[in-house]
Amino acid sequence: METGNPDPAGAGNDRSELLDHLLTSFRFLFEKVSPEHKESPELRCRGEKEKEFLSALRFFLTLLDAERKENRTVFLDLASPRMDSVDACNGLLLLSAGENAALRNTLDEVLFSALLLLTGGETENGEERENLRSCSDPSTFPGLCLEHAFRFAKDLAAFLADFPSSLPKSSPSRLSRLLPWEEFRTLSSAFFCRSKPQAAAMELASRRKKLDLFETGRIFRYRQGTFTPSRLPAIRKITDFYGCGEAKRAIGGHLEAFSAGKHNIPLLISGLPGLGKTQMTIAHVLADESLTLILPSPEDLGPGLEKLIAALAARKHKKFVIFFDDIDVRSVDWYSFRTFVGGSFSLPENQMIVIASNYNFPPNISSRGRSFTFPLFDEVRCQEMIADMFLAKGMSHVSSDLLSVIAADYVETFGQKEFDELSPRTLARYLELFLADQAKRKRLLEFSKGEIITRPDPLVFHEQNVRLMRALYGEEAIEELRKNQLEP
Repeated sequence: METGNPDPAGAGNDRSELLDHLLTSFRFLFEKVSPEHKESPELRCRGEKEKEFLSALRFFLTLLDAERKENRTVFLDLASPRMDSVDACNGLLLLSAGENAALRNTLDEVLFSALLLLTGGETENGEERENLRSCSDPSTFPGLCLEHAFRFAKDLAAFLADFPSSLPKSSPSRLSRLLPWEEFRTLSSAFFCRSKPQAAAMELASRRKKLDLFETGRIFRYRQGTFTPSRLPAIRKITDFYGCGEAKRAIGGHLEAFSAGKHNIPLLISGLPGLGKTQMTIAHVLADESLTLILPSPEDLGPGLEKLIAALAARKHKKFVIFFDDIDVRSVDWYSFRTFVGGSFSLPENQMIVIASNYNFPPNISSRGRSFTFPLFDEVRCQEMIADMFLAKGMSHVSSDLLSVIAADYVETFGQKEFDELSPRTLARYLELFLADQAKRKRLLEFSKGEIITRPDPLVFHEQNVRLMRALYGEEAIEELRKNQLEP
């Protein structure tokens, strides 16, 4: 081991001060303070590559600090088993020496990543100017973060540039252990070594937008606190829903009012299975480009609701429809819903809750929103739906006999067990097959011009509805249905 040349006056003190600054900024930017990680704090980064680089950088700075405190120089003996700052520096360089991964680029990426994780949130269009101002002000937290980032980059550039001169001289007969310095010499061209806080704030806002999950799509499932992009290719366009005029007006009008900022009153939808509660709700949401659909699990209607609301409230420039589908209202813990929706706290303006259920909502829940119950599907609504299909195809004059014949054929198809229920859902599938079958269309048209017109049997619809209601609601619902049918 050899000692180096004496430092110029003050050179050692300057390097020591730079190292102190580097250690302070590194801890602020990249280390998470937590009781369980006192000895080796968890690193603040995104992905394994960033973690590997920051671990190597921390190791380098830690060894430099240890050598300074012990007042010792590095080992120049190639055979020495003891790690020193030269080994750590070489390791850092090798991590950053790959193609398109120079040290300056890696440093910029870990700094931007740390700043995004530290500052969090989103950049709202109306708040961008204020954000730029706060980033230029060290008295604000974003400004303090940026100040540390700029100081760290510039101090690291200065320290690395001076690092070779601080090492003991190698003897002429011995090769230097320090790898070539071409990559280090270009560190001064890193973004944080040459830019201003305002430029960094604008770049942060741009990166934040790209990282925002909700900029990537409009349908997300929510499970255990995590949003996952989703696709629903089976959902028909709203223009492909035939009939169901009352439902389309109620659901469409309610969502349109929310989109326009008029209200965010919850929409509570009930009705028998197969009437279109799910399909129609989702279709209306997707028809409005300003709305983002969130599909939580039924469990999140309970204690997890507060966390979901808070996660979406931070994204004020987005409007979210939170759709709880197929909810058994009898088994839900409604405490959270009553607390955050029309109770002690009001739902944030950028969110609206829609709940669909096969059961009627309790009075203390239905009073907190607008309720809509899908009407029963019978022979009249069946023919209305078929007529609406023809109208959508540009045929405004269709005989009632043709509608009757088609509806009767649909009921017969159900009787042949090709469908397991009489509902708008299965009628939509029947009509798709009908439109694709030219021979059937011709045959039914001829039947509609005959002397005897086949009518759909209303008793089949009634028995289907009674069977479903009995299974879901019990005999009391059947008695109520009979009572309503007998009333004038």
